[in-house]
Amino acid sequence: MRRRRTLLAWTTMVIVVGISMAVITQCALAETLAIEKTVENTDINVGDDVTILLRFTNPFGTEIPIRLVDKNVLGNNGLDIQCLERTLPPQRETTLAYDPIKPYAPGSYTLEPATVTYTNPETGKEETATSNALEITVNGTAAQGQAQAQGITTIYECGGQSMRSTSYSSGSSMSVQIGGSAGTGGGMQSQQSQQNQQEGDPGDLVQNNQMNQNIGAIKEEMQKEIQKQQQMGDEFKKRIAENPEFQKKHQELLDEGYNLTNASFDPVSNNTGDFTLEYRKPDGETAHLAGAMENGTMQELMSRTSEEEKAIMDALAQDPEFQRLDEQMRQNGFERGAAAFDQLSQNHTKITVPYEGGGGGGEETGEGEDGRDGREAKMAICADYINGTIENVTIVGEDEKRSYSWWILLLALILCAVCAAGWFGYRKYLVGGSEVQMVDMPVKMDYITKAMEMLAESTDLFERGEEKRAYMKVSEAVRFYFSHRFGGSRELTSAETVRLMKTSDQNFRKVKECLDRCELVEFARLQPDAADFWEVVEVAEGLIR
Repeated sequence: MRRRRTLLAWTTMVIVVGISMAVITQCALAETLAIEKTVENTDINVGDDVTILLRFTNPFGTEIPIRLVDKNVLGNNGLDIQCLERTLPPQRETTLAYDPIKPYAPGSYTLEPATVTYTNPETGKEETATSNALEITVNGTAAQGQAQAQGITTIYECGGQSMRSTSYSSGSSMSVQIGGSAGTGGGMQSQQSQQNQQEGDPGDLVQNNQMNQNIGAIKEEMQKEIQKQQQMGDEFKKRIAENPEFQKKHQELLDEGYNLTNASFDPVSNNTGDFTLEYRKPDGETAHLAGAMENGTMQELMSRTSEEEKAIMDALAQDPEFQRLDEQMRQNGFERGAAAFDQLSQNHTKITVPYEGGGGGGEETGEGEDGRDGREAKMAICADYINGTIENVTIVGEDEKRSYSWWILLLALILCAVCAAGWFGYRKYLVGGSEVQMVDMPVKMDYITKAMEMLAESTDLFERGEEKRAYMKVSEAVRFYFSHRFGGSRELTSAETVRLMKTSDQNFRKVKECLDRCELVEFARLQPDAADFWEVVEVAEGLIR
C-alpha cells in the first residue's frame, strides 16, 4: 500500500512538472516587442545637435498601435513625452528619431528607459515593453547667452488630445503649440520614410520635369502662405506668453496643482486674437483660462475652475426663484440636464440649466401630448452670476413661446378682421363694382434650396472640365447662403463672410477653409484636383444643411 502511494505521488509530481515546463516553454516562445534606446553620435559637445534614437523590433509582421512614454533631458534641454500614440509599421526593424536636442551644460546624463504599451496581436493582451537606460556624456563648457533657448518640451498626444508646451529654464517665457503634423510624429520622424523619399527613377524625373516645376511653383506659393500664417500664430502665442497678466493667472493655476492639457489660439494678426487654455488636476478637477488680445493689449482675461462652477451651482440651488421654477419643471415631467456656463467677464457668468421631457403635459400649460405634437419640449432656466450673487432667474424654451401663441393668434384674427372690413368698405363706397386685379405677392426665398442648387451646378461644371468655374460656384453658394442667413441678403465677399461668421456662428473656421481653397484655385495659386474639389463640396454641403 505504501509503495502504491509513493508511486502515485511521484506520478502526480511528474505531471505537474511537465505542465509547468510546457507553460514556461510556451511563455518563453511568445513573441514580444523589443526596444533599444541609443544615440546617433556618442562624441557630444555643448551646443551640438543630439539625436536620440529608438530602435523597435516588431516580430509580429503587422502594424502595432503603441503608446509611448519617454523622457530625454540633458544639459537643461530636452523632451518629456508623457503620452504619444503612434503605429509601428509591419516590417521587423524600425528606427524612430526624436527631434535633435541641444545640450547647454557639460556633464554625464542618464536618460530614463522608454516605455511602450501595446496589445499583443497573438495573445490579445495588453503588454508593456521597456528599453534600456542610456548614459550620455557632454563635453565642453557651459554655453553663455542661451537662456531663452533652454527648455523642456512636454508632449501629450493621446486619446484625441494634442498638446505641446515648453517651459524655459529662465522661467520668463512659455510656448504652447496645438496639434502637430502627422509627418513629424510629434517630435519623432521615421528614418526609413526619409530614405524612401530619396529613391526614384532618373528617367521618370526627366520626363516629368516640366510638370514637377509647375507643381513646385504652386507648392512654393502655398508653403509661403502657410509659413506666413504659422509665423503670425507663433508671434501671437509669444505675445500671450510674455504678457504679465497672463503669466500671473497661468502661474496661479499651476500653483493650485493644475497641469496644462490643451490650448487653442485664434489669431487675427500677430498681436490680436483670442485664446483658450484647458487645465486638469490629477484628481480630475478642471479649469480654463480664456482671453482676448487687441493690438498687443490684453482686453479680457478670464479664469474659471470646476470648484468655482460647483460654488455657482450651489448658490443657484439656494435661490428661491430657481427653486420655484425647478419644482414647477419637475412637476410638469421635465428632467434637468447638466448646466452650461458662459463666462462673460471675470465677475459675470451666464448659467443655463437645460430641461427635456414634459411629453405628458402638466398643470401649468394645460397641454397634453397632442398639444406638443408628440414631441418632447426643450426648455431651460437661465440666470446671471454677478459678483457672487444670483440674478435674473428666468425660464425660456418652447413652452414659453407656446404661452404667447394664443395671444398672437387672437391678435392676428383681429388684424385680419379689421383689414377685411376696410377692404370691403373701400370696394363698396369708393371703387364700386369695378374689377379688382390680382397682384402676385413676393414669395420668401428658400435660400437653402437655392444654395444647394448652386452646389449641384458646381459639380456639373467640374464634370464638364470647367474646374475653375466650379470652385467659383462653390464659393458663391456658401456666400449666398450665409448672406441670406446672417447678412440681410446683401452680397458678401469671402472676407466679409468669414468676419460675419466669427460673430454669428461656430463654423467660421470651416467657412474660412472652404472659401480660402476656392480662392486659391480662382486666382491660379492652386491646381484644381478632383479629390480636393469633392472634399470642398462636402464641406460646403455640411455648412449649408
